[in-house]
Amino acid sequence: MARKVAIVGAGVGGLATAARLAHDGYDVEVFEKLPECGGRNHLLEDAGFKFDMGPSFVLMPDFFEEVFSYCKEALKDYLDLRVIDPSYKIIYADGQTLTVYKDSRRTREELERIEPGAAGKFDQFIRETARIYGVIRPLLYKCVTYKSLTNPYYWALAGKIRALESYWQLARKYFKSDKLCYAFTFEAMFMGVSPYQAPAFYSVITYADHVQKIAHSMGGMYRIPLALEKLAKKFGAKINYNCPIEGIAQPGRQISLKQGDRQIKADYAVVNADYAYAQTDLLKRNIPEFKYSCSTYLIYLGLKKKLDKLAHHNLFFSSDLNRNLDQIFKDKVIPEDPSFYAHVPTVTDVSLAPAGKDILYLLIPVPNLMNPREALSGHEERIRKLVFDKINCLCGCNLDELIEVEHCFYPNDFIGRYNLKYGATFGLAHNLTQSAFFRPANFDSKIKNLYYVGASTQPGGGLPVVIAGSRIVADLIKQGEAS
Repeated sequence: MARKVAIVGAGVGGLATAARLAHDGYDVEVFEKLPECGGRNHLLEDAGFKFDMGPSFVLMPDFFEEVFSYCKEALKDYLDLRVIDPSYKIIYADGQTLTVYKDSRRTREELERIEPGAAGKFDQFIRETARIYGVIRPLLYKCVTYKSLTNPYYWALAGKIRALESYWQLARKYFKSDKLCYAFTFEAMFMGVSPYQAPAFYSVITYADHVQKIAHSMGGMYRIPLALEKLAKKFGAKINYNCPIEGIAQPGRQISLKQGDRQIKADYAVVNADYAYAQTDLLKRNIPEFKYSCSTYLIYLGLKKKLDKLAHHNLFFSSDLNRNLDQIFKDKVIPEDPSFYAHVPTVTDVSLAPAGKDILYLLIPVPNLMNPREALSGHEERIRKLVFDKINCLCGCNLDELIEVEHCFYPNDFIGRYNLKYGATFGLAHNLTQSAFFRPANFDSKIKNLYYVGASTQPGGGLPVVIAGSRIVADLIKQGEAS
């Protein structure tokens, strides 16, 4: 009889794990508290507008291809991933812009406008990030712990990946201007951490941006969890929605999941719920004083007509980025002049909105809810006006007059909908002491055959990395069976 695997959560990590283990012959059953799959990779539909509520771009497409090839399937039969051009546009507070193109020659020309000589430095920077990527990529499929540090191989590794330098320090070695240093480290914000705190090895994201390029999932980013759901079901996985798990224990040899009055027994359990939530609420444990990512204030707009001068991805930088970051991560106050991200997927994918209309998804980083000094509610109107004014100035429009549909998502919503501690959008922060060996492992130290996959466990956050985590878990389960 096939061994039973129960998976808590139908996010991307849970679905990818389900697909792998179902393909390998396990009896897989998934339990999801929401009425649909995807977790933070969710979809909101209203009046013909299709809003991707979470992840908005595809990096490292080979990680997506790997999960399908693992199951002897072809990614192209499930997803249409298209590289976009331009990759993104940065709008500085003084009105200057920097556009990053698919063609690196055009990007170099853009860099030279801002800092003469930067094109050559860009080439050097990318060579260094490519080298770091080459070292790190194989490690993204391994679970490492404190015990791994007894292996001398990992001592040398710290220097090779520049673990003791920050993302910002690495960029500063190549670029003189703050404008370009921020342009090559802003990706840290998509991990919910300051570039001053993120280790330099996270520059592999910059490598992916510029070398592997940025892709969009045609039909919307929600097609990704739908594809993984289809893949898992093809091999017999059963997925239960509106089915929250309330506790996990191991009273005997099997693991028991509490769901209402029901006890679900399994040989293995994989938790795709947020790691901190799983420890405190499902396992009733005390947890260390983790560092958490920032939260975000999200605005989803369905517009009556197309906007001009915005790319698919746009970053509006604060007039004082250093102060902006300090207010979020140190002072825990709502930023006076926030940087923000504007996503216009209908530039590439017109299927996401009614004909002639646009989607504008705005993401404003704000402090998480762990001991905040201010509430967003007291600043929401000011933040909204500031963001709208900057877009109006660039595009020559009046956003308020163009809005047909509007939805907002707040830090507290990340707690209520996704069980994210303190509304930390990206889970545990990606600082040095919560990366690699120091990030929660993919297996439980106390309950045998209990595993974890997701943004707050190894190898880290972001869709491709979480998918790599699903491979780690599948391999650990199979290795356990073989031992």
